[in-house]
Amino acid sequence: LLAGLAAGAALPSASSAQALVAGSAPTAVGAGSVAQRPLLTIDDQFLLERVGSPQISPDGMRVAYTVGTTDYDTNSSETRIWVVNRDGGAPIPMTGKGSSASSPRWSPDGRLLSFLASRDEGKTQVWALDLTTGGEAVQLTEAEESVSGYEWSPDGRRMALSIKDPALEKNPAAKTKSGSDIPEPWVVDRLQFKRDYVGYLDHRRNHLYTFDLASKKIVQITSGDYDDSQAVWSPDSQMIAFVSNRTDAADDNFDTNIWLVDADNTDKGARLTQVTRNPGPDGSPTWSPDGRRIAHVTETDPAHAPYDIAKVAVI
Repeated sequence: LLAGLAAGAALPSASSAQALVAGSAPTAVGAGSVAQRPLLTIDDQFLLERVGSPQISPDGMRVAYTVGTTDYDTNSSETRIWVVNRDGGAPIPMTGKGSSASSPRWSPDGRLLSFLASRDEGKTQVWALDLTTGGEAVQLTEAEESVSGYEWSPDGRRMALSIKDPALEKNPAAKTKSGSDIPEPWVVDRLQFKRDYVGYLDHRRNHLYTFDLASKKIVQITSGDYDDSQAVWSPDSQMIAFVSNRTDAADDNFDTNIWLVDADNTDKGARLTQVTRNPGPDGSPTWSPDGRRIAHVTETDPAHAPYDIAKVAVI
């Protein structure tokens, strides 16, 4: 556009300028007519597919990823898992239509491709496809509550699960004189009482568990009135690093820190090791291959968190 004006071309019309702002650039600028591409419409939005969560197989030859779609007629969205070879070619769908799947992960030996899914109107659990034998996915976990995140241990024997505390038992619904139910009130006793896509908050927290694939046993390894997330196994499969805000008033600050918990503990994380003490946010821990260091993302200006410029740190 600027080059055309410098060459003495006429200014574009108002409609052409609006097209530029809308993202539909004219194909030519000059004194004559301006050819335009069609503008995006709402219907076009539903044709877009969202690609994410790429996971490279242990042998480096394949990539698992998710593709999300939206259906206007049914007012619903769906996510499926696909696999494509490293050198390209036609991608292969690993999960079918009618049931969303997310969080693809490869087992350390590359034999299993696991994912999160809620099937048959049940809770969200970890499922896995055996890529050596084929066939349908097999449900691995049977937790009482939905699993929101998981990670394989490097030795392939266990998983770290993120699970929300179970719901409290509700009192019998009170009745009006006409016999209809009176809904229970929401009791607000937290500074942060509501969150997008979650709704009203209570003191149910996300904690970490280990899942033994051989025995199918699930053991809780963290607890308390704190949310724990971003679990990462140490290279020797003995420790788990995670992120948590364990300050006295977690709702009024962004002081998340990195903690360590023994994967074999049975005291629900009563003894933890605090790795970082920066008063700003610390997160995204990653172990070094020898297990001696942890790299993480940090913000060192707590007065401007979470808008400070993030930095990489090693401890």
